Amino acid sequence: MNAAQLADALKNAHVEHARLRLQEKSYWQRQLDDGVKALGKTPVGALVDPDALAKVVDDWLASVNTAQGLRPVIVAVSEAVLERAGDDPTTVGELLNEAHFEAILEQALRLKTLREKAIHACLNHPLVSDMVSEMLYTGIKNFLLEENVLAKLPGVSSMMKLGRKSVGKAMGGLEDSIRDYLRHNTRATLKTGEQWLNRQLTDQRIAELARDGYRRLAPLKPADVIKTAPKGLAGDIATHACAISDEAARLDYSRRLVAAGIHAAVQSLLEKDLPALLKAMGTTPKKRSQSLAPALATGAAVLDQQGVLSPWIEQAVGDFYDSDTCKDVLEKALS
Repeated sequence: MNAAQLADALKNAHVEHARLRLQEKSYWQRQLDDGVKALGKTPVGALVDPDALAKVVDDWLASVNTAQGLRPVIVAVSEAVLERAGDDPTTVGELLNEAHFEAILEQALRLKTLREKAIHACLNHPLVSDMVSEMLYTGIKNFLLEENVLAKLPGVSSMMKLGRKSVGKAMGGLEDSIRDYLRHNTRATLKTGEQWLNRQLTDQRIAELARDGYRRLAPLKPADVIKTAPKGLAGDIATHACAISDEAARLDYSRRLVAAGIHAAVQSLLEKDLPALLKAMGTTPKKRSQSLAPALATGAAVLDQQGVLSPWIEQAVGDFYDSDTCKDVLEKALS
């Protein structure tokens, strides 16, 4: 047997050995434990270059099309989740207990400036302005009719009952004058309403309203709401969400946020070592052996059944056995 034949035999033996080992739970358990121990007290932040990592992620986000590429999977998952949730008796109170709700409320109450801006934006929306104008007009008209204010003027009351358009035609340009007045009055009314809301929506009042809303929502079941959704809604939403997420990922804005997040994450991990971090996350060696190791072994077994594990291993180890370095060593050993 020459060096080339021996190298090929060793490669085949190595592939077969690795194929069997990768399907053993104990192998993965040792690999996971040894990997954690090997890192020891080395800070996680020292193992990661934030600039290099941010650059990799940025390059990926610049050309990302992942969500749309996985759209059929996302649609299927969304529909399956909603179908399961639609049959689940869990209540809102179980999903968000009172202690967590109070913690969220406490943080929300600190957003006073944002609250005032939101009120201003809402009350200055054209739809709100039109609604208030319509309410004012209807109130004025109903008051004139129901209180008989114009009853002494022959024909006016009957004209008012014909409706707004008819009144406008019958009374010439009076309709436009009323509308102009209401538009001006609406702006003043909305400004007054904004000031009133800001005075009324104190932290105490908001807390009372929020708690009242929570008490009303807590017994309700999300399943009851989900069942009212039209069929196919999940798929339609997922389709649009996939397109939006990919477009958003490509924006410079999103990429800058991701880069800032990566740098902050690495900075926060500078002094934390991996064993301590895994322990804090509840990922103990026992839990890894119970869940992750069996999953990896089962995954390798599935790949083996599909006939892709051996070629993958051969590609990984073949570079050495086919190299001149390996053959030189074997030739010296055989000589």
